[in-house]
Amino acid sequence: MARGGYRPSAGRPKGSVSVSPKVKSVEAELVLSNPEYRSALDFAMRVINDPTAEMADKIRLAIAAMPFQHARLSDAPIGKKEQAQADADTAGVGTVWGDDLDTGAAVN
Repeated sequence: MARGGYRPSAGRPKGSVSVSPKVKSVEAELVLSNPEYRSALDFAMRVINDPTAEMADKIRLAIAAMPFQHARLSDAPIGKKEQAQADADTAGVGTVWGDDLDTGAAVN
């Protein structure tokens, strides 16, 4: 069985033209040209608060805007070193030995 090399009729045809979708909608042009929308989030919030907008559109925009409005606790995971340091700082707290780990106390 042959391996590698030229195979007839394999690959992209010669002379084919790349077509890139550069079609912009009229609505997108209006949004981009409007200076009162500083970001996509501003536009989404404006549509969500618009009383004449359809509820289905409002729901989709609200779902899309949630990660930008409300941070997740898992977005900034704590690393192993930070977790070990936090555990060391709170070791013994609430026990009878809680004061033994105080490094600021003077030893006589």
